[in-house]
Amino acid sequence: AEAKGASRKMATTPSDVLLSHSGGSERERREQDNPKTNRRKGRGRTDRTKKSSPLSLEIRYSVYLLLFALLSLGLCCSGSAAETGEVPAVRFQRDGEARKDTLLKYLGSLPSLSAITSCFRVNLRQARNANSILSYAVREEPNEFYIGFNHESKALELLCCGDVLQEEWNFTLPLREWVSVCVAIDFEDRYIKFLFGGEIIQHTFKVPGNPVLEVRGGGLLVFGQDQDSYGGGYINIQSLCATLADVRIYDYVLNDDELVAFSDCSSDPASASFPIVSFSDIKRDFEAMNVEIGQVLSDDYCNPQRSDVLIFPEFRSFKEAKHLCQISGGELMVPRSMEETWKLFSKTVSYLNFCNSGSMTSFWLGVKGNVTTQSWEHYVTGSELNFTNFVQQKAPIEEPNICVGFAGNNNTNANQHGGWYSVSCKLRRCPICLLDEVVLLKARGLCKDSLFDRQYFLTNDNGLITFTGVYYSMITRHLPSNNTDGLDYGFWLLRRLDKPSVRAKFRLDSPSHYPLGRHLWIVEDDVCGNSTVSIIITACKEQQFSCSDGTCVELRQRCDMELDCPDDSDEMGCEFLTLAPSYNSDNPPPRQDITKPVQVEIHIDIYAIRKIDVANFQFTCEIEVTMEWFDSRLRFRHLNNATELNSLTGLEQQPWRPKLEFLGDRNTASDVQERWTTLSVRRYTMPLDDNDEEEFESEVFEGEGNSLLQVQKLTVTTPCQFYLEKFPFDQQHCSMGLKMSGITKDYISIKYSKDSIVFSGRRKMLEYTLVKETIDNGDVGNYSGVEVHLYLRNLSNFYITSTYVPTFIIIVIGYLVFFFPIANFNERIMVGLTGLLVEATFFSQVNSSIPHTAYMKLVDIWMVFCILVLFQVVVSVVILHWTLEESNRTTLIKVEATVSSINRNMAEWRRKKAVKMNRFCRFFTPVVTVIFLTVYTVLAAQV
Repeated sequence: AEAKGASRKMATTPSDVLLSHSGGSERERREQDNPKTNRRKGRGRTDRTKKSSPLSLEIRYSVYLLLFALLSLGLCCSGSAAETGEVPAVRFQRDGEARKDTLLKYLGSLPSLSAITSCFRVNLRQARNANSILSYAVREEPNEFYIGFNHESKALELLCCGDVLQEEWNFTLPLREWVSVCVAIDFEDRYIKFLFGGEIIQHTFKVPGNPVLEVRGGGLLVFGQDQDSYGGGYINIQSLCATLADVRIYDYVLNDDELVAFSDCSSDPASASFPIVSFSDIKRDFEAMNVEIGQVLSDDYCNPQRSDVLIFPEFRSFKEAKHLCQISGGELMVPRSMEETWKLFSKTVSYLNFCNSGSMTSFWLGVKGNVTTQSWEHYVTGSELNFTNFVQQKAPIEEPNICVGFAGNNNTNANQHGGWYSVSCKLRRCPICLLDEVVLLKARGLCKDSLFDRQYFLTNDNGLITFTGVYYSMITRHLPSNNTDGLDYGFWLLRRLDKPSVRAKFRLDSPSHYPLGRHLWIVEDDVCGNSTVSIIITACKEQQFSCSDGTCVELRQRCDMELDCPDDSDEMGCEFLTLAPSYNSDNPPPRQDITKPVQVEIHIDIYAIRKIDVANFQFTCEIEVTMEWFDSRLRFRHLNNATELNSLTGLEQQPWRPKLEFLGDRNTASDVQERWTTLSVRRYTMPLDDNDEEEFESEVFEGEGNSLLQVQKLTVTTPCQFYLEKFPFDQQHCSMGLKMSGITKDYISIKYSKDSIVFSGRRKMLEYTLVKETIDNGDVGNYSGVEVHLYLRNLSNFYITSTYVPTFIIIVIGYLVFFFPIANFNERIMVGLTGLLVEATFFSQVNSSIPHTAYMKLVDIWMVFCILVLFQVVVSVVILHWTLEESNRTTLIKVEATVSSINRNMAEWRRKKAVKMNRFCRFFTPVVTVIFLTVYTVLAAQV
């Protein structure tokens, strides 16, 4: 560091050196010899070299030669930091405990600044409520200049000039990764630049009143703490747990090229413009309090790509090792080059005390042999490897259960170091897990206000695995003491580093037992009390479900009636609804708007009309009633897109359900027989954000956006007032009412549309056919309801063929007697009487099979007409016969008594009269029949 400081001073003038020995700051030295900056700030200086005497020039040249000689000696003997690629770095709170006495205090003082640029490189190990990078305070104002990160809100915060200027950028500071950041402010031109990841964001700012802004000089600059008062007011939760390197503060705004050069490490600090504050000489310029000052390689922060290699120091089979890496968020490592092989070997040699199997190999690689293709493949992807490092001669793969072990022991021959060996997968070796990124393990099951961290990452600590919390907690393994029995394997301890009494632990079941997955922890002194808590520590990501053993499956596989977790835990606790203790299923859902009732949408599907009982004036139908409503008091879990899978039927506790009362005509009671009822949940919305207070991940849905669906299959017998005047050409209108029972329409209202009624059965029945069905408002008093209207038409074809046609034929037969010889009275009267008798029999049969009414029906009128026609035929035949008999009697008397010719004419007249009457009947009967049929048809056709 001293050599590097000397190299920086070589770029200065002799006056700089003299000023440095007299107590001047780097900024003062820079201002004297940087006229460009002086001109920019309007603070031009007089060139002192022009006023110097020849003697002073000789002194300066002598100083030049002396410094050059000293620098050359230092470089030859010690080597420069630039050649080694190391820069000074400060590690704050390496043990992870949040403290307020860990800081780096600048011993110099800052001048008043009208522009400032602050650049630094930071590697955050753990986060705090406020991660304070630097805090500059003057006696009048503690927040004269402040830069910090808020990990929770993912923002970079800037405060300046007594909180007059407050800025915040959306910015995520990752854990355990090097990040280069610059913040530059020009108070005169009113603009700010922000550099992160090589991207520059610039914008102007305005201050109310447009005051003159500057960073006032003479204050105190502190790194790693936030000054709430000048030189104090430190709070442990506003500290820094990180490594800070290459800090630079300039008294002007760096241009874009300079900022980008700092970000991509293309600028050499030794040749760059001198900052007024830097880490070039930390021990001289700063006072360190409880921090570690060291060096960091420039390659570390200039190459932010990273990968962690975790070695678990316990023997496991290949299957167990694969599972452990998986639930840790990584996979078994497979080196892809000799460079990676040697890097891995350099890590494994330090585990000789933990992983010494007594054979050539002690570690597992993620490689398996394929018997079919005789190739070595990646154990996850199944792809053939392009790089292998087998030491032994390639042997055929004869068994399917062959894996690869890694020779990580440096006690073997040099040609075997880092070598690969084929071994049985059933042997036990130490797993080498590769994590391509910082995997944050989530702790689920802690109460809302718990003092423990909810996220952890894995680290190696002296050969052992440690779970380091994102903020303040840590999980460490404590081995048993030597005097314990062989069944004591120690315990895992979860504790707050800054509050040692807040702790939780669980005992190991075996030497290789890790707190991954679900375990019971004994918690002490947490804000939620002392208790035994079931906690799951999982590496599962969003939209994944954590099995009890730590395995991750897709969250959509949770409660899908298929076993996906190795321990079947994805199908445990699959209740779709858990009612709160305060829930009362007798009370309806609360109204969202006090002026609007809760809507219950109804849909009625009529499967069949089983029977139309005209005689008893009722009909029976099979219906399915579906009701849908929302209950904002409820929350559902694990909802599937298929509503049928979200069944709530059979739960011991049921939510509120609407109850319907079925009514017939004029609100008469109906007989209802329930076949079955189902209650399910219909999903409409996306789930709520995950709640890590619950052990297992669950998709939780609000009842306000996802409905309850009740489906009832019913057999309903409903009274209907049939009007049979036009029977059997009648059309009937039957109604069935559904009324909400027990709750007035001020609270519950039935919602329907024209599509809320559907008939899916056969419309043609034995006697009637369903013409149409409609639904309408059916409120009864102060109760909401709907009314279903069924329009039926009689299937009269049966009566036409079975009644009308036969009776009409009988009429025709009776009419045909008028074409018999007039003198054939016996044949004519027999046909007429037989037809009349048959017609009367038909009438009796029809009358017994149709409803009895006090009024005449069309079929009754038809039968009466048929009887009257036949009666008219019989009467006509008798009258005709009587007429003919009088004519014959008159003729007989005339012959016997030899009467006058007048009597003979009278007999002839009577005979002719009978013939005319017979002809009239031939004409009269069909005419009357046609007239009757016309009128009858018109009446029957009227709706």
